[in-house]
Amino acid sequence: MIVLKSYTISQANIIAEFVNINGIKKEDIYTIVAVGGEAIQRYTIYYYGDDTVKEKTKSLFGWS
Repeated sequence: MIVLKSYTISQANIIAEFVNINGIKKEDIYTIVAVGGEAIQRYTIYYYGDDTVKEKTKSLFGWS
């Protein structure tokens, strides 16, 4: 089943990596929201995806 998913990160350049590594199509991206002030910025991407698929996420040792 296709559901609305989200992923929150603190660096804007990771958004493109996340989309590319997980093969998220442009038409499946609902919105990207930036929240925070000058010092601390958080980005959340909302996208449509299969609820049975676990996306790769950024960790200390790379993508897993």
